[in-house]
Amino acid sequence: MRALAVALIATLTGCGADATKPAPLAECKEEGVQCQLPDGPLGVCLQSHCEPGQAPPCYRCIPQH
Repeated sequence: MRALAVALIATLTGCGADATKPAPLAECKEEGVQCQLPDGPLGVCLQSHCEPGQAPPCYRCIPQH
């Protein structure tokens, strides 16, 4: 019971595994990294086609769900 209470307090106060997780990227430069989509939700960086003038490899942020 005590362990459950400690876990609940840690979750509510922001302590835990996600507290040390890096913020999502605004621009993708590596495949598989979490990124921020322009409309708000989180996405994941995947390799994509390159726009004219871009040097490969090129990545874009796509929705996770």
